[in-house]
This record gives sequence, structure tokens and C-alpha cells, in this order.
Amino acid sequence: MARDLDKYVRRYTTLSSALDTLVQQQLVLLSPSKWDDLNDVRFMELYRSFANVGSVLALCCTLATETYHHWRVFTQGMEGICLEFERRSLESKLSSVPGLEMRKVDYLKVRDLETPHPADANRLPYVKRDGFSDEREWRIVLTCPEDAVMAKPVPIELGSLNRVLLNPWMPPPLADNLRGIIRKIPGCESVRIEASRLTNSDRWQAAGKALAGL
Repeated sequence: MARDLDKYVRRYTTLSSALDTLVQQQLVLLSPSKWDDLNDVRFMELYRSFANVGSVLALCCTLATETYHHWRVFTQGMEGICLEFERRSLESKLSSVPGLEMRKVDYLKVRDLETPHPADANRLPYVKRDGFSDEREWRIVLTCPEDAVMAKPVPIELGSLNRVLLNPWMPPPLADNLRGIIRKIPGCESVRIEASRLTNSDRWQAAGKALAGL
């Protein structure tokens, strides 16, 4: 079962970022300096010092199945998009980028870090506090020799894209228009584009109706 859950990685993002990914066939890794989790920001800076590099950039994805949390925290209102990639295929392409690594994030308690082993410093970009464990994060990290790099694109192949998931609050007319726009992008002609039913499922509501005997 765990292997099935790890088959796909999902990138929850804004509509503009998703379209850039599809049109340019790239993922843009960003500086973590503006992340909400200050522990995370500090660990990335500590890793930059430990690795003796100018900059560390990252992109956060998830191995978790669709959740309300991911839509609300990682996208913006009704225009949020989830790009779902086949993990092995995506890893195969990204592994050719110099200085780039990718792996699951480990979720630890404070006491787990208080008796460190010297080799543990390499884990700094991939550890978070246990309270974030439901995110099931899968992270891409890029080290750069140049100082103060804020963003850097890395190439991907659209063949690794499994589907595009439109957020639960997107109005149907906008969703229909967006499907047409995406399918005009080279390489996306036959991509699966689905509207999330997380908060408005006919099947779920029909089951409730049957349960009520109506």
C-alpha cells in the first residue's frame, strides 16, 4: 500500500505557476527565505553553510492523496491547481540536473535532533517537526555556487504528468475554459484534467441521502 501512495508526487500551486510549468516544461525552484515555517528557513540556511555553497533553492511537493489542508494552505482561492506527476519518471529527468537532490521529508520530535550524528547534517533540508507529518512532503533541493540566487528553473518532461486537478471551488465555466486552454499547450493535448470533488461529491451526497432513507 505504501508503494502505491508513493507512486505520484503532487505540486499544489497557483494557476499562473501551473501554466508556466506546462508551457515552459519546467519547475521553478525558489529561495526558502520567505517560507512560513521559520524552523525550516533556518535549517535550509544552516545546510547552505554546512555545504559551503552560495545558495540553496527548493520546491515542495507531497506524496499525500488529496486533502483539504493542501488546497487551503498551498493554493490561492478558487484558482489553485494541483499537478500530479509520476514520481519515478519525474525523478529520472530531474536526476540529470547538477546539484539537485530530491527525497521524502522526515518528521521528527525535538529530542530526535538533540543527539546528532555528524552525518545528520546532510538531512537538514529534509527534516521537519512532527506536527507537519500529515503533509507527507517530498522536496526538491538545489545547491548553487552563486550567492543570493532567488529562483532557478529546472527542466521536466510533460510525459511524467499524470493529471491536472482543478480545485474544489473553481466555477464550472472557468474550469471548462481552463481545460481548453491547457489542451492547446503542446504536450498537453490528451492530459487528464479533472475537477476536484473533495467538497462537493455527488457520490458522497447520494450515499448520505441513502443513509437518511430519502
